[in-house]
Amino acid sequence: MRRLAAGTLLVGLAACAPLPADLPARPALSTPSADATLANLAAPLPHTAADARPAPWWRAFGAPELDRLIDTALRDQPDLAAAQARLAAAGQAERLAALDAGAHYATDVSLSRQRLSENGLYPPPIGGSTYTETQISQGVAYNLDWWGRNRALLRAAGNERRAAGSELAAARLSVAAAVADTYFGLADVDTRLRLARDLEACHVRERDLLQARHDLGLDAALPLIDARRKLDYDADLVHRLDYLGHAWRYRLSALLGSDPDHAGALPIPHANPAPPALPASLPVAWLARRPDVAALRSRVEAAAEQSTAAKAEFYPNLDLRLMVGLDTLELGKLLRAGSLTAAAGPALHLPIFNTATLRARLGLREADYAGAVAAYNHAVQEAARQGADAYALIASLERRAAAQDQAMQEAVRTRTLVGQRRDAGLAGPLDALEADAAVLGERLNDSEIQAARLRARVALYQALGGDLEDATP
Repeated sequence: MRRLAAGTLLVGLAACAPLPADLPARPALSTPSADATLANLAAPLPHTAADARPAPWWRAFGAPELDRLIDTALRDQPDLAAAQARLAAAGQAERLAALDAGAHYATDVSLSRQRLSENGLYPPPIGGSTYTETQISQGVAYNLDWWGRNRALLRAAGNERRAAGSELAAARLSVAAAVADTYFGLADVDTRLRLARDLEACHVRERDLLQARHDLGLDAALPLIDARRKLDYDADLVHRLDYLGHAWRYRLSALLGSDPDHAGALPIPHANPAPPALPASLPVAWLARRPDVAALRSRVEAAAEQSTAAKAEFYPNLDLRLMVGLDTLELGKLLRAGSLTAAAGPALHLPIFNTATLRARLGLREADYAGAVAAYNHAVQEAARQGADAYALIASLERRAAAQDQAMQEAVRTRTLVGQRRDAGLAGPLDALEADAAVLGERLNDSEIQAARLRARVALYQALGGDLEDATP
């Protein structure tokens, strides 16, 4: 028996298929160099340590209405249901890989009616007779997995499941960020639409006053023409903002898993929260923990395991097989001891004559690995760009907000002075209308900038992968 085993081993080793010598070098995973860029962008900004930042991340804005909308979207959005189904499928694929790595069982039952030839192996009276053969068998096969092929496939399936889980998290992040961005965009448009209508009403009063003065011959036609031009601009602005309001509502309705007919029933956002505090630093290591980047990293690891399994197929492997059953030509004798049949022994798989197929399969797996690495490298570079871009946008908006605050204060002071001068008889109603219009114009600019600040925070959260407190290196 030992000689048989040793001989089998020697034959198996001699029958190994040679691995290809021309496999290309594997590409490396890249890490973007962006720490200095992010630190320079963050340096001039007023930071507040975010040690007690609430989770989930959107609660940092302190808008309960937004919280409810995002909760609804995460429950009803069809894209999330599809991602959840892919995760469930990946879990079942991992379960199948685990079952394939274990023992394989097969139960067979057959009943056949056959006539034996008179001129065959058995002479008459057996030959020429008709019999009913009944078979019941239970087989067990187990692959010894000498070279780790099954284990590699199981690890690959686990990585695929983790990738599907990360993709579900990425889909949730994308939906939540889209809802928050749309919410703040809709709130801004609604505010600016009301201000634009107020500005239009102010310009209507100004035009009427100028028309009356022109009719009395007190003013030339030029101020009246200028007032009418302002009203044309106001009407265009109102129409544009009205359209944007409908567009934002349709988008929000779709994000909530609803249809355009329900867009009009959505509540009008009135929240104008202060932008959440920024992190004091933004290491690049945070970006690698984004769910979409983590999913691609799991894909890389799965591709590596698939390649390992392909390499294991170049070596011989041994299956242990056992079969126990009952076989009889007379149904009444099926359960008797004499009907027992059994077989046991090894089955050696020799890949030496399948080299071309194995090399092609390994080349395919290596190409899959290279593609997964390229996708990961692109994603992590893009994540770094998005993080830097979000920080740069925030820095720009903070400077614009400071300048806008100064402009707003100047407009309010001017209106106050004009009111005092009018009370003293030193200014007329046109001066007061112009001062009111200037304040409304600055409020329009301020609303747009404040909404942009909030939306830029949303973009930063999305670039970071969600909750900042969960991204600690």
